[in-house]
Amino acid sequence: MKEDPVARKRIKMKKAREILRLHFDCKLSNQQIADAIRTSKGSVFNCITRFKKAGLAWPLPQEMSDSRLEKNMYPAEIEEKKNEVLMPDFKRIHRERSRPHVTLELLWEEYRQSCPAGLGRSSFYRHYASYRNALPVDMKVIHKGGDKLFVDYSGKKLRFWNRQEHRWVEVEFFVASWGASSHCYCEASLSQTGQDWVSSHVRALEYFGCVPAAIVPDNLKSGVTRAIFYEPEINGLYKLFAAHYNTAILPARVKKPKDKPVVESNVLHLQRFIFGRLRDHTFYSLADLNEAIWELLEEFNQRPMQQYKQSRQRRFEDLDKPYAGELPAARFVFTQVKTDVRVAPNYHIEFDKHFYSVPYEFVRKQVDVYQSGSVIEIYHDGQHVCRHQKQPSNYRYTTLDTHMPPQHKFVKGWSAPWFIAQAHKIGEATAELVSQILDSKRHPEQGFRAAMGILNFKKQYPEERIEKAAQRALHFGNLSFHGMKNILAKELDKKPLQQKSKRQPLLHDNIRGRHYYNQ
Repeated sequence: MKEDPVARKRIKMKKAREILRLHFDCKLSNQQIADAIRTSKGSVFNCITRFKKAGLAWPLPQEMSDSRLEKNMYPAEIEEKKNEVLMPDFKRIHRERSRPHVTLELLWEEYRQSCPAGLGRSSFYRHYASYRNALPVDMKVIHKGGDKLFVDYSGKKLRFWNRQEHRWVEVEFFVASWGASSHCYCEASLSQTGQDWVSSHVRALEYFGCVPAAIVPDNLKSGVTRAIFYEPEINGLYKLFAAHYNTAILPARVKKPKDKPVVESNVLHLQRFIFGRLRDHTFYSLADLNEAIWELLEEFNQRPMQQYKQSRQRRFEDLDKPYAGELPAARFVFTQVKTDVRVAPNYHIEFDKHFYSVPYEFVRKQVDVYQSGSVIEIYHDGQHVCRHQKQPSNYRYTTLDTHMPPQHKFVKGWSAPWFIAQAHKIGEATAELVSQILDSKRHPEQGFRAAMGILNFKKQYPEERIEKAAQRALHFGNLSFHGMKNILAKELDKKPLQQKSKRQPLLHDNIRGRHYYNQ
């Protein structure tokens, strides 16, 4: 009796799309896909089975949203009573596996013959894997040709002399090494940021002239945003890079150097081979330093390895390159990525220190933001929402009229009258300040954040101080949240105002006044 896939817990559609991409495009096995996204092999099999039973075709049409995909793959759930099953003797099973010609598949078949109502195959495999992982057993990994490329940074750094700034500049040392052949690439980079991290990967693949089935990085932030064992979150830019080169990212476990012994070993070998030979050389630019590194790298890869009596280059040509994927025709174009951005109640999102509008219907929903060149693209639920031209990082607003709610009245909770009414509870000066801040914006919603910030001062300061700070801000025409923040932080509200004639409010056709919002 096979396990009913309907009874399985459904997975997120972002993960489902990645499973399908790795299955159909990268041609990975179910186990490789499970390792790549830190899930069970049974979940991968269940996802692919549901996709096929739903009658869907890969690649999915562009108009297929995540919600629609989920409805196709997960129709109405059918509840079935689960019968108690006899658990296998995993201690005996583990012992039997050490015998020649005994496979886990054979042991499962024998178990089902003795217990027909027992565990299904995927549950049997999952329970056995849990048992095995709890054992203090080290298993030697034999890497297949063209399968994995291991990448890491060296803990030690090189440096060059910056003549313009008259200082030494320390640089990172990036290393990529194939699992089967130990063929290496290395270079110096200015930092471990996402752009430098991916740039090093691009140059490494171009140096090798092919693409591995999977790349195994360490858990640095440039590659893995959250190093969770069961579901590591891959950096958005790194994920786009992997999709462009049709490869998978398999993060190593945290503090588990045995997951990537090849690159750990080659980092040490390259440090001894390159760092030692460059110890007495002075370089005046990163480019000059890399030229020297790449010259020594060729010598390193051509040297015979003591264990195999062959060079890394020769082993790469025999073992890895014939089974690796081809480079795409176009080089990867760098893109900034920001995922799961929540749209604020003023229907704007923040990206690279600037605020961009989205249609007001998406308020409080999450969107993904991509920058490609000078264009900002915004997506929700896998579907394109809108685009903007990239603006400077100045914390200003870019608002399209078509994104605005009718009559500037916001139906989700925030509105200009609401902010002014809340400010009145503090005092007249605070209400006047909030009103003038809203008046000063092209669209009132652009002032909602500043107004909310002023109201939130109640969490830190007494209302009497806030009111006096608002009086001072109005007196000097400092109509901003940051102005109020500075007045309160520096306790300027406790100082008396200079006596002067009362300032007359600025009146012209573009100033609506707070009475406008009470109409």
